[in-house]
Amino acid sequence: MGGPWDFDVVVVGGGPAGCAAAAALAELGRSVLLVDAGVDRHRQLSGELLHPTGVSALRELGFGDVVDGWTSRPVRGFAVFFAAPARAVVLPYARGATGVSLEHAELTEPLLRAVARRPGVTVQAHARVTSVEHNDARGVRLRFLHEGVEHAVGARMLVAADGRASPVRRMLGISERFTRISTMLGLTVDSACLPRPDHGHQFVGGPLYALAYAIQPDVARVMVDLPLGSTAQTLRERPELLATLPSALSAEVRRALDVSAAPRMASNDDRLSRTVWKGSAVLVGDAASCCHPLTGSGMTSCFHDARALQRALRHHPEDIPRALERYARERRPAQRTRVQLAASLYDACAGQDAGMRALRRGLLRYWEHSPRGARASMSLLSSEESRMRVLAREYLCVVGHSLVTLRRGRGRDACARAAVPLLRSAGPPLRGAVASTLEQVGSWWHRRVRRSA
Repeated sequence: MGGPWDFDVVVVGGGPAGCAAAAALAELGRSVLLVDAGVDRHRQLSGELLHPTGVSALRELGFGDVVDGWTSRPVRGFAVFFAAPARAVVLPYARGATGVSLEHAELTEPLLRAVARRPGVTVQAHARVTSVEHNDARGVRLRFLHEGVEHAVGARMLVAADGRASPVRRMLGISERFTRISTMLGLTVDSACLPRPDHGHQFVGGPLYALAYAIQPDVARVMVDLPLGSTAQTLRERPELLATLPSALSAEVRRALDVSAAPRMASNDDRLSRTVWKGSAVLVGDAASCCHPLTGSGMTSCFHDARALQRALRHHPEDIPRALERYARERRPAQRTRVQLAASLYDACAGQDAGMRALRRGLLRYWEHSPRGARASMSLLSSEESRMRVLAREYLCVVGHSLVTLRRGRGRDACARAAVPLLRSAGPPLRGAVASTLEQVGSWWHRRVRRSA
């Protein structure tokens, strides 16, 4: 790449996003320094479920041996359990595909060890970036602290893969839209109490939303979505909040709460960076955008980011700003859809007003009466489908089924009270579809003008 640089690329963050980015760029022949803070991943409540598209992306990045070596559990789709009416719907992955789930550290640490063995990759463990001193179209210079000694390093490009709170993003002066949604409490229970151990479980419509999946042969993770300000003690004092769960699973959760003095907790946030690149620096994974984890799409999304960055640099190997502009343009439509899907689905699963109760009944009716609709929903949920117009179309279909259930309900006034917020909820997906279409048209016109110039 030329220039007085120590490395072609510095990647900050040794989680799934950083490992994927380092592998993708090393494959292009770039020399890569991966700086990892060395957090204890056994204490993190983070990505543990990987959709089939994410598994495929990892294999394409050369991590097939890591995937085959995982002690993971198969995930054949999602089982959604509704509180009212009390019914369940199973949504399998398309064409019998299978995802995987396993404990976060068991997933991440082998990726970091594997990428450290790649030609051209140097891993600096237990190091923390302290400043980005310079960043423009020609390259970057930054400092990191390792064992009490500060080091300076220069590179042609910087990749921030240091998570949703991304200190590097702040150092770069990139602002974000940030909304704290809720708090997630994570516990481990006996997987035998899961109704469908080879599926992800969604428990919706009750006092609290919950997600569960197996992570080891006899162990399952249960994640309970708590309102802001709540703690594990809230559940200990009010076990009725677990009423959505099957009795055996609810009993296991209460037992786990009794024996765990400090269960794992994580903040559920909606974050969207103002831009994903600046100068010669770029954001990938949660550093660029993150949403509520109920879709399980975070890791799949970061692997897709790594592949998009790789493709952009193949197109513009010597023009980093142009490559990063292309990367931003390519990833944005899918990210817009992912974030909007998570927001809409969380409202539908956890909302307690009349409109969201009606939406849940419509969602249940849609999945039970339309096999095509169930497949389309699962395609969106698993990141196989990423077009905003498809999300908007499916949302309108669900709203239509919701209105049918309202007509069969009691009382015109009650129907009207539910219909107004229900129809209003369709606004964001529709606006997103219009914005996405206009953006794609603008991007096409921009490229056409640039080619003509």
